[in-house]
Amino acid sequence: MTLLFLAPLIWIAAAVPWVVLHSTLARRHRRTSLMAGLVFTLWFTWFLVTWLGMPDSYPAPFCPGNVPPWWPGFIPA
Repeated sequence: MTLLFLAPLIWIAAAVPWVVLHSTLARRHRRTSLMAGLVFTLWFTWFLVTWLGMPDSYPAPFCPGNVPPWWPGFIPA
């Protein structure tokens, strides 16, 4: 249910930087614009995955704290 509400907002938040980059930077530096857009999209995806994460109410019979024992510590969960 959360994703039904957030999906349009996430799409808009991801599309606006691409439009801004295309309308400003792509006129002179097309490759730089593309790389900046890709870097932003990767950062935004990383942010959403770590921010939304796993709900605290999800049952965790096998994984204490909803984090598997094999999960690397440097990747936030």
